[in-house]
Amino acid sequence: MIEKDTMRSGPNTVNDKMFIAEIILKIRETEEHYKTLMFKESLRTGFFEYSNLFHQYRERAQVQSGLHWDLVHRYLTTQVLLLSPICPHISDYVWQNILNNERSILHASWPSTDEPDLSLTKASEYLAEASHCFRLRLKSHMTSGKGKKGETPTAPQPPSHGIGWVAKTFPKWQSIILTTMHDMYKKNKSLPDNKELSKALGSAPSLKKYMKKVMPFVQAVRERMDKFGESALKDTIEFDEHSILEENMDYLQATLDLEGIELKWTEECENERTQEEVMPGEPYLTFFNATCLQLELINPQPHTGLFQAILPVYENDNLAAILNIHEDNIS
Repeated sequence: MIEKDTMRSGPNTVNDKMFIAEIILKIRETEEHYKTLMFKESLRTGFFEYSNLFHQYRERAQVQSGLHWDLVHRYLTTQVLLLSPICPHISDYVWQNILNNERSILHASWPSTDEPDLSLTKASEYLAEASHCFRLRLKSHMTSGKGKKGETPTAPQPPSHGIGWVAKTFPKWQSIILTTMHDMYKKNKSLPDNKELSKALGSAPSLKKYMKKVMPFVQAVRERMDKFGESALKDTIEFDEHSILEENMDYLQATLDLEGIELKWTEECENERTQEEVMPGEPYLTFFNATCLQLELINPQPHTGLFQAILPVYENDNLAAILNIHEDNIS
């Protein structure tokens, strides 16, 4: 149980703001479900998804600036209120005996909300999706390749650092596709079938070189539309993804167990494939092992469990970084 004294107060960070926008959205969705007597949906948005948002916030905040007490208290209070129509007795017990309210929850009002900032909710979804893709990318990187016949393949060495590639704009051929699809969507308020899209895109001279990639990209855009609607057809995104990744660098490094991640624009990349395939909203991560000084720490005291440990020290590491990042190695 995290105590109030261990939490911070004061101004909200970007993570705090994303969490606030998300819980506001879930409160509103839950209220609509109750109004239409859709109790199963109310439980989904008002409990399962609501609690998942807090676990996500806690995971991100604990490796950065820490949990904000005002937000934790707001979450606990609203969570009980959202459940009170379904679980009145348990909610009332928590309301009075744990949250220390003098009157019954029956006298409490439904949580009031402002208009949610949807750009912040999309930024949070982006961060969750990016970290998930980065973990899959790391898993793929660590998968042993096929060795020679009769030999056991050696496992790759875990990487120490990563480079996150972020695209400012879509590659020109993708931008042409998005513009064409958006124009066709505006005419009918829906996308035509792939046959008609293929015909329209096939007549564009600038796409001749990329015809094998055109329809797979169209299908990917269709799938994004199922999640984001018409905004998936825009050639820009509604938030600064570079800033979102930068703000959450400690979280990304911790979840990937990396010493450091450097963010770069795709236009700086020498790999033409990376320049063509990385798009706004879908960053890419490459891994490498940085040069380091290997310190071998040996415990001369006999009859102890820890005999020695290897401590890598990287460029620009200071004492605080070494103690924090390599805590497990020297404990």
